[in-house]
Amino acid sequence: MSERKCANTNMDDRKAWVNTYWEKMDYQHRDADDAESFEDLYIRVQAFHEKLKALTENYDQKNLAVFSHGQFLQLLMMQIQQPQPLSKELMRQFRFNLINQSIGNTQIFTY
Repeated sequence: MSERKCANTNMDDRKAWVNTYWEKMDYQHRDADDAESFEDLYIRVQAFHEKLKALTENYDQKNLAVFSHGQFLQLLMMQIQQPQPLSKELMRQFRFNLINQSIGNTQIFTY
């Protein structure tokens, strides 16, 4: 969602915008020029996942910590557990997981 559009708003103000976004299920939709589409998020997650796989050999016997936002981590974990191409179905599953199996603040898990 657009940072400019969200300035000086609260969660209640943004709830209708969020619901409208998810009702569209258009993975290419951007709320504004400064917003990210689901497709953009997917591409970022895929690129990061590839970097993690490349680092696996170097960190086989070491720990690597990753800090990020819950939505990024949610999609990353989905792609690690069951890789899927970009689709409306993936977007639906992602939204379901955000609501029903969200990644909490400071949550720790291993890869």
